[in-house]
Amino acid sequence: MLFFPYKLDINLYRLPFLTILVCIVCVATFASQLRSSVAFDHNLQVYCTQYTDVNLRAMLAIIDDAEFGKGCENVFMRLRESQDREQKIEQLAAEVRGLDFYGDRQQDMRYKQDAIRAGLVDFDKFVPKELTDKLAYRPDRYDVVTMITSTFAHGSWSHLIGNLVFFFIFASCVECALGVLNFSMAFMLMAVVTSLAYSRSVGAEDALPAIGLSGVAMGMMALLTTILPHARIWCFFWFIFFFRRFTLPVLVIAAWQIGWNVYDLLHKDPLSHINYVAHVSGAVTGIVLGVACRWFAPRRLEEIAAET
Repeated sequence: MLFFPYKLDINLYRLPFLTILVCIVCVATFASQLRSSVAFDHNLQVYCTQYTDVNLRAMLAIIDDAEFGKGCENVFMRLRESQDREQKIEQLAAEVRGLDFYGDRQQDMRYKQDAIRAGLVDFDKFVPKELTDKLAYRPDRYDVVTMITSTFAHGSWSHLIGNLVFFFIFASCVECALGVLNFSMAFMLMAVVTSLAYSRSVGAEDALPAIGLSGVAMGMMALLTTILPHARIWCFFWFIFFFRRFTLPVLVIAAWQIGWNVYDLLHKDPLSHINYVAHVSGAVTGIVLGVACRWFAPRRLEEIAAET
């Protein structure tokens, strides 16, 4: 069975070029992510097999840390993300047992720490972070730049296509209704609010970084529903040999989507990587902005509603 809302039953009287631009940037960004991932995997393998010296490789073969794991890739990847590198380097050096380079224990420990430290410096130079890692928002850092850049990055083709279809359906109409400037402000506000909400919901250093346009897409859906609740959306339904196209009020689609995400947020699978907090907070932001539009520009919304 397949149920898929795919188009608003509204005539666009101008080209939503900013919405289109966002979609193009997302596609271009994901293509760059794929290239970056291939280069990263290649550099990582080459560094760990060819650019580490014999002593460091022997040390890394012994380290089997509960937090860092074992092997060159795991140790340096986790060490790179550590907030206290020096403390972790001392911890890892202390785990290299049965392999002594100097008779003096302190001198031997300093050598092991220096070797791991130098290896990390070389690792950072030879294996730069993946583009996805650079663009992603980390909930413990409150970085406004990555709050914005993370919305353009995605984890897979299905993630990208699903978000772009959903985003374009609603954002194109929001842009035409509010204009480029207001649309841009709404987009950035949704990106920031959804990121802050995610940070407040997890607050842990080891929480997963966030990427994707879904929080903003939910916000655009809620915003459009608030300013044009009587608009209708075309849907496609398929079940075995039965196909049908029909329209539903956008209010029904929004209530279904938001309610579904609220339920998933309250019954979240601990192993799920879906950021339901961003979805729900994006929807709340869209509703608040929609109420503000109805309050401050009622005549403009009446004109738009009369044209639909």
